[in-house]
Amino acid sequence: MLDEGIRVANMLLDPDQVSGVSIPGHPAGVLADASAHAALVVVGQRAQDGPVSSAVGSTSLVLADRAPCPVAVARGALAPERSLLPVVVGVTEDKGSRAALDFAAETAELRDVPLTIVSAWSLPPTREWARSSPDFDTVAQVARHLKARAAAVAEASKIYVHRHHPAVATRTEVEPLDAATALEIASHRAGLLVVGATGGRGPGSGGRSGDAGRTWLPGRGQVARAVLGRAACPVVVVPVRTATADEAGASSHEVDTDATDSAPTSV
Repeated sequence: MLDEGIRVANMLLDPDQVSGVSIPGHPAGVLADASAHAALVVVGQRAQDGPVSSAVGSTSLVLADRAPCPVAVARGALAPERSLLPVVVGVTEDKGSRAALDFAAETAELRDVPLTIVSAWSLPPTREWARSSPDFDTVAQVARHLKARAAAVAEASKIYVHRHHPAVATRTEVEPLDAATALEIASHRAGLLVVGATGGRGPGSGGRSGDAGRTWLPGRGQVARAVLGRAACPVVVVPVRTATADEAGASSHEVDTDATDSAPTSV
């Protein structure tokens, strides 16, 4: 298998740029350790993985949990024309790192394709309304508020990309869906889907090889896990470093669409 991988890589790259090594150990643990010195880790995903619940123990998910660098998971049908499709990135209003948005914009620029920024919103589950029993007008007001916030997030992200990656053609989509569903739908017309995940302890922090190390927070990590199991195109999970208390306090303001360096993080 290693020899075949090297053979294929040599067809695509200068042979001087290709090397291979066989390391004993569990694939997830070995690759997670190697990721400490990598700019990007690329893995495949079994066709039979299906629902995300059946793929929780897969190498791709363990790597997405632990690797300190972006992890690309090859998904969807192999088609040369896919590289001509837009790069899609999911964003939220959470403050943190711009890593995923930058990664998506840089990739779109390298491929010379557009960047689609997806911001999703949805009403809270009905059980959360039970105590207050709101009337229709209240529900409609909440919906308008959530939609406006999602639109502001998308616009702030677009402004950021235009300022820092001016060569990239950018469009936004504000979807009235949960984030995972919105991104899954978008993946059918994408060449690459980029999402973020909150950083955990990573390699070299005392965990055993193959242990999960990243903390998946509701609304971000769970979205990344879901799209890894459902996306129709390759997915890149970009680690988002957890902010310190001082940084969190400094960035607790609302999204400012006019601020030069204000941009939400990715889901």
